Amino acid sequence: MNRIRALDPIVVDQIAAGEVVERPASVVKELVENALDAGARRITVRLEDGGLRRIEVRDDGSGIAAEDLALAVASHATSKLERPEDLECIATLGFRGEALASIAAVSRFSLESRARGAAAGAGIRAVFGRVEPAQETAAAPGTRVVVEDLFAELPARRKFMKQAATEAAHAAAWIERLALAHQEVGFRLEHGDRVLVDAEPGQDLAARCSAIFGPAVAARMIAVERADGPVRIEARIGPPEAARRDSARTHVFLNGRYVKDPRLTRAVREGVKEFVEHGQWPAMVLMLGLPPDRVDVNVHPQKTEVRLRDERIVLGSIISTLRGGLARAPWATRTVGAIGGATDQVAEAGAMPAAWRAEPAPWAASPPGRAPAPDWHPAASSAPGLPLAERPPAERDFGPVLSVAQTFLVREVEGGMEILDQHALHERVNLEELRRELRGGQVVMQPLLVPALVEVTREEADALLAQRAVYARIGVELDAFGPTTVAVRAVPARLTRLRPESLVDDLLEIAREERDPSPERLQERLLFSMACRGAVMAGDRLDAEALQGLLRRGAGLPQDRTCAHGRPVRVFLSVADLEKAFQRR
Repeated sequence: MNRIRALDPIVVDQIAAGEVVERPASVVKELVENALDAGARRITVRLEDGGLRRIEVRDDGSGIAAEDLALAVASHATSKLERPEDLECIATLGFRGEALASIAAVSRFSLESRARGAAAGAGIRAVFGRVEPAQETAAAPGTRVVVEDLFAELPARRKFMKQAATEAAHAAAWIERLALAHQEVGFRLEHGDRVLVDAEPGQDLAARCSAIFGPAVAARMIAVERADGPVRIEARIGPPEAARRDSARTHVFLNGRYVKDPRLTRAVREGVKEFVEHGQWPAMVLMLGLPPDRVDVNVHPQKTEVRLRDERIVLGSIISTLRGGLARAPWATRTVGAIGGATDQVAEAGAMPAAWRAEPAPWAASPPGRAPAPDWHPAASSAPGLPLAERPPAERDFGPVLSVAQTFLVREVEGGMEILDQHALHERVNLEELRRELRGGQVVMQPLLVPALVEVTREEADALLAQRAVYARIGVELDAFGPTTVAVRAVPARLTRLRPESLVDDLLEIAREERDPSPERLQERLLFSMACRGAVMAGDRLDAEALQGLLRRGAGLPQDRTCAHGRPVRVFLSVADLEKAFQRR
């Protein structure tokens, strides 16, 4: 048998480097974050062969003293922590003292630096972990790091690298993220003779968004801000058509640090799910600010996951802020004003309002700045002589409505025509009406003449019955009818199309997906499910009276652009659009 022996220190460093340095982009990230911590105002990165052959990072930061260079490339040596308690209040991007040592262990590494006020600079070299003595050099103020032949002595790691263009794209993604979060700093990234990123220092967030997302998307982003106690939120959110199937353009930052934390990601999804189609991610920048002592960033080697001391408060603020801001978004591709209004003109692209400042609100509240929609009832008082848009919804006649394929509703509105998806509209109407009832205390129940009996397993029955009180608030009454049978005795009165069996299926699906959800979270998911299940479907035939009734119920909704799952409720085609389609202009 082989005897146990201690590993060579260089091998130890190369193994440890695997947690920090995954690819050239990891090197770029760590070196640029060090430059930011050093107070740099300009940072230039140059790559060759995607960074595998060469990475050079220059900055004009505070520099490193000559006597500290040897420690700079030693493991667990840092200027950012002094005492154990400093770990509880980290305000810098780096803090572990691992990055330079890890990079030096897997490359030909050189560092030159000149501290502010120093007469001369100094440099140090390392060849795959073997460090040479520091020497005086004519370095410029700031720091210059060169990393060559990355992973050349670790062929097992090298073979997993992608083509040069792919590796350069990963590095560019990190520079773009850091440029979004640190607008006071100038960033430039060159790959060979191409400039991939060029951001001047002192730009505002709108200018950075234009550089990263493109001018067309940035011009139509909405600005959202919120200050709620210790939680500060600033966001820019792109229009629905800018959403993508992957999350590459959804950027979340906490105290200037890019994070990809599962809980924060889930909060973002919850906040946008009514406005972005299911399975897609918005073009978005979300800046979250918290006191450093309320956050633990010492969780993951890549420092992209965090722990929050006030997790529920923070996540709730994110969700309500995104929902409130998006509910007021005037994107032209989705709307000509509230359904039934027909007098509002389409918002011009780029004519976004100033940042909407959200106020703290419970999860079910109406968006700030809007009163809850009125109760609509056929007996509403008459208002003869008023313009159509000012009459009570029950008094309005929305004119001829054409049903196409028993799915799409077409009608004329001022300036063009509007096409509505009958299922998406009915789903949104159901959701808002249920929310309004719940705000009043409890959703109105409709007892079933004959209880619906649904067979389930014993474990499923126990899980369902444990939440009976929560279900009752949203208009669902169920109880046991034997050890493996539940009886649905009442459903929400307004959802005449809801099938109890489908409702139970949804309740069980939610129970499988959610671990110990809060009552509010459970109620919200059930409202979404019931709003969809209780809506007319594509292909359902509606007579003229039913179509007019659906439009009346849809008038004056707090948000009528999308259904509960983020799909568009309606599309507007202007007269100019029609003239162009028929080659009249």
